[in-house]
Amino acid sequence: MANPYISDPKDVELEAAVSRSVRQLGLGLHVSVRGGHITLSGIVDDFETKRDILSVVRGVAGGHTITNNVRVARVAD
Repeated sequence: MANPYISDPKDVELEAAVSRSVRQLGLGLHVSVRGGHITLSGIVDDFETKRDILSVVRGVAGGHTITNNVRVARVAD
């Protein structure tokens, strides 16, 4: 679903592409794009997943900037 707060069609397309890629990883993260800048947020189980997300998004985004606000869930001892 397109973000109603995005007015640039290129941002809409980029957000949709990044969102599809993240969903293919089986993750329900929030993706937003503004002015070509991608922001990711949500919670994952481990640092490896957080790293993998960034790698996948870079593959979709090309040269766009990315802010990875994804947090790793605290693991109970």
